[in-house]
Amino acid sequence: MRRCRPENFSGGWCWVKNKIHERLRLMNPLAVTRILTSCTCKVQRKLIRFAWNGHRAIRAFERRRKRGLPFFPAFLMLSVTNRCHLRCKGCWVGQTREPQQLSLAQMHGIVSTAQKYGSRFFGILGGEPLLHPNLLQLFAEHPGAYFQLFTNGLALTGEVASQLAKTGNVTPLISIEGLENETRLRRGGDDVFARSLAGLEASVRAGLFTGVAASINQRNFDELVSVDYLNFLVKKGVHYLWYYIYRPCGSEPDFDCALDEERILALRRFIVEQRRKARILIIDAYWDGRGNAVCPGAMGLSHHIAPNGGVEFCPIVQFSGDFLNDDASNLEAILQQNPLLEKLRTFTSGIGRNCVLMESPNELAAFLQEHHALDSSNRDAFAELQTRSPMICHDLKGREIPEQSLAYRLGKTFYFFGFGAYG
Repeated sequence: MRRCRPENFSGGWCWVKNKIHERLRLMNPLAVTRILTSCTCKVQRKLIRFAWNGHRAIRAFERRRKRGLPFFPAFLMLSVTNRCHLRCKGCWVGQTREPQQLSLAQMHGIVSTAQKYGSRFFGILGGEPLLHPNLLQLFAEHPGAYFQLFTNGLALTGEVASQLAKTGNVTPLISIEGLENETRLRRGGDDVFARSLAGLEASVRAGLFTGVAASINQRNFDELVSVDYLNFLVKKGVHYLWYYIYRPCGSEPDFDCALDEERILALRRFIVEQRRKARILIIDAYWDGRGNAVCPGAMGLSHHIAPNGGVEFCPIVQFSGDFLNDDASNLEAILQQNPLLEKLRTFTSGIGRNCVLMESPNELAAFLQEHHALDSSNRDAFAELQTRSPMICHDLKGREIPEQSLAYRLGKTFYFFGFGAYG
């Protein structure tokens, strides 16, 4: 498959470039040039279009908010199925005997409705989204949209990766929750780590813009929050790494694995420092350019749609005001007329900048019951909230660490604050 390659820099220009980088604290240029030398031209064109459309989506979202126009988020997260190969500890997705999944008509309806508002980015989650029989058809039939595919990599074969490269509008984000031993403990199976790496390698070979996601906990911190791990991913051809903070939830939460404040601070410091040095892009959805905590749901930047059609605040706050109909033609009405999400945004913003599930679970449960929220979790999510204790999350009050990289600081200030999917 044809690759785009930049012209070689002359020695003098390299010296000037390095001096500019040193003075302005930009980022390692290889984090970007690696994309130019390894992704197909079509993938690069779609990525540039995504960047432009994402900027426009944020601006349109801000205009609607300032002018009091009907609400619609800048980005949407879709959990398209609750089927999965794995039974990971700490996962919030409730699997059912008869799998739940969004229909192709519903997914078409969601994407088409969002595009009316200038929203063209969609996070595709599961379960394991590649187990949805119509997912590749969705990608192919919406070439003007851009999809981030959150996958464990087990179904990301060479054939699937080639199909994704043909559409060019999908970036696989492979979840790797630790190296081999940690993967075995958390995900089960002796071959899961190797199979996830095989999916990653298939994505890279196909010339896709390939990412890796890591949910950081006490057990995997030392091996994943390290320069050695970044270098390992670079050698594998990965273009970006998305760090999440482990948030215990679901039917088997492991509260002992949650990070304490010092480790969250260490994670933030590592991210900020390595954004200037690493040969890989490093993404987070927790902090703005000044290091203040943010919540995309509280800001209204992003909301989530569950496999059963529930329109939710975010993937881990699994309560809905209403459910999609057969073709999702009621999506606008749910977002704009059902009061739950608007009141929940106000409620969470009033509590603070932290994750409301982590910081104020009991208050959240009382609020949701008062407003007659519908449990869309396939479990008893009310009981789970009522028995949780408050926990530290990403709001580092008084210990904020601002971005050192000018490139990331400008991106977070003028482009987006970050949008999250799971933790």
